[in-house]
Amino acid sequence: MDAPKTPAPNEESPCESGKGSQESAHQECSDSIKPVQIGSLPTRHNTVTAEVLCRLLEGENLTGMDAVFGCSTTRLSAVIHYLTGEYCWSIDHVDMEVGTNDGRVTVIRAYFLPRAVIRRAFDAGALAFCRSVKLARAAARKNAAKTKEAAHKRNAARHAARRDLLQGSLFGGEV
Repeated sequence: MDAPKTPAPNEESPCESGKGSQESAHQECSDSIKPVQIGSLPTRHNTVTAEVLCRLLEGENLTGMDAVFGCSTTRLSAVIHYLTGEYCWSIDHVDMEVGTNDGRVTVIRAYFLPRAVIRRAFDAGALAFCRSVKLARAAARKNAAKTKEAAHKRNAARHAARRDLLQGSLFGGEV
């Protein structure tokens, strides 16, 4: 994920100043007019932030588990916060109650972009962005086997360095 930038206490966010938006329009709602604003697109396309935005632009409703399996991140809410704060996207959510395998009921949150925002974004060139993100993320995933192997080796070395060799018999090993 792109590193989040925390504004200084007296500093205005890009969304409040209007610097972060690429385009805005108006959408007719029942009896009032609501502004439809699209945010800016991330410049780096091989990031989790870009992939989450791409999936939202394609009309997906994303939950935390969708992000784990689809985007390889456990921090969906942080990415959503980053997209709304730094890139000025108006991302909506709905809370749902779901049953768990151990018999509890819990509340999960599903994030989505309103249809009007998606329409405006695609009119402003989001299709090319989504295609580029998919290609960049696919290229990054080609290295997944190598990176998993490297992580396994690092974890094994860290585990070996922590183990006290004089306590080997306590853990089933030889002294």
